Amino acid sequence: MAIPDWTWESAPADALAGQSLQSAPLEPVSETFAALSDATRLEILLALARADTPVAYSTLRNATDVDDKGQFNYHVRQLRGEFLEQGEDGYALTEAGRGIVRTVLTDPELLGDRPD
Repeated sequence: MAIPDWTWESAPADALAGQSLQSAPLEPVSETFAALSDATRLEILLALARADTPVAYSTLRNATDVDDKGQFNYHVRQLRGEFLEQGEDGYALTEAGRGIVRTVLTDPELLGDRPD
């Protein structure tokens, strides 16, 4: 898969010149990708993005294909903090969560629409 163009918008090539990528702290990046590596978690984020207001737990759970409550809770915990937040009115996306959803919904290569 090609590296999407959006990855370089905030880090132009000249900003990376002479910088060793191996010396950069990659663990946070790896943890972020791990949190987003499950289709259920992306489904949760997309369900929250469709809502204009915070979403109640039961509504969020019904919006996914996960039948097991424990499994659903596990996926929510993996997203909580960085990508979603829980308030009195329910769950909502964080700024990072909104950014991920914008990327997933607008990048055709990530959606599998590759040009021939």
